[in-house]
Amino acid sequence: MKISKTLQTLLFLAASASPVSAAQIPETEFNNHVLLMTQQQQEETHLMGRVESLRETFVEWKNAFQREYTSVEEEFKRMLVWVKHHDIIEKHNSQSPTPSYKLGHNNFSDMSNDEFQKQNNLGKYSPGIEAIQAKQERLKAMKTRPDHKVHIKDFEIEFRHLREQAANGGDEDDDLGSLPRTINWIEGGAVTPVKNQERCGSCWAFSATGAIEGAMYIKSGQLTPLSEQNLLDCDHTDNGCEGGIMENAFQFDESFHGLCSEENYPYLAIDGHACDYDCEKVDGSQVQSYIDIPEGDKHGLIASIVMQPTSVAMQADQLAFQLYSEGVFDDDSCGERGMIDHGVLAVGYGHDEDADLNYITIKNSWGEDWGEDGYIRLKRHSPNEWGTCAILRIMTTPVME
Repeated sequence: MKISKTLQTLLFLAASASPVSAAQIPETEFNNHVLLMTQQQQEETHLMGRVESLRETFVEWKNAFQREYTSVEEEFKRMLVWVKHHDIIEKHNSQSPTPSYKLGHNNFSDMSNDEFQKQNNLGKYSPGIEAIQAKQERLKAMKTRPDHKVHIKDFEIEFRHLREQAANGGDEDDDLGSLPRTINWIEGGAVTPVKNQERCGSCWAFSATGAIEGAMYIKSGQLTPLSEQNLLDCDHTDNGCEGGIMENAFQFDESFHGLCSEENYPYLAIDGHACDYDCEKVDGSQVQSYIDIPEGDKHGLIASIVMQPTSVAMQADQLAFQLYSEGVFDDDSCGERGMIDHGVLAVGYGHDEDADLNYITIKNSWGEDWGEDGYIRLKRHSPNEWGTCAILRIMTTPVME
């Protein structure tokens, strides 16, 4: 194996070196190298033992997620990653006291965290907060708001009223004031089934369609899955599988006079596809405008969720997020520096009795096999300026015609 060969090479060079060369390698340095190699060899031996003991479990996972590898070497490489993640999962879940959230195997288990980030345009592969904010500023400069329309005025008046109610809690831990203790738009019928963006950085499109679907349902009672591919193909302000922002998607919907249905315009998980300008728009799916909630305004986010499912951005590049399985995610390192790289949908809030934590429920777009059937609950109270995983950094919600 590679480490063993490296150790053998080091020993060979030391044994065969000329007196001058040997003198250039201090004995203590040589011994340190041998010790390091021995430790690495022990770690490798441990890993190989884990591979043998977990082989059957890995095969069960591989079959469940329909993995097909191109060669034995590729499968072995993937299993090594999977085994390392398995050990991380076991170590986290076995902590005492019991953590508020658990990790588990999912569709990303055989991917390194770097591969996971690259596939989903996260972390160093995302455009970054500065680029996103620059897009927002350009959009605001171009945006014309028909404020004379009664729908927008009524919406903003209700939003301000609810925000005031939330802010009147008077306690750092009470961010609800006189608002309901629990909101669940999934049970309320305003959320379509969890979707999967697959190998395409189109989270922004899923966040936007989810917000429009929810707002449309609340206004008309109609719940229709809308087409993300419609946005990928026709919204040329955004960058398809390379990312975008929800505000651009809302503005595109407004100019396009609504979106087509998922059934009529199915998702392909690719961009560069020709726009189908003749697809049939879903009645009631036209956005009139949208409201950007001020950065860091937790009461504004709560008020918006009370009204309807709300688009938010968050940090999602961490290994703990990659392997999240269930519970209230309370890792304060997530969002600590205000980094965001993923568009999602806030669909409710509540309190978890077991963890004794308040949370916000987030609908993701990585399929039902990730998290709690495709959802994650984020701790609502955080020492971070922008909340857990920076969900208070960018928040926006559509106003329907």
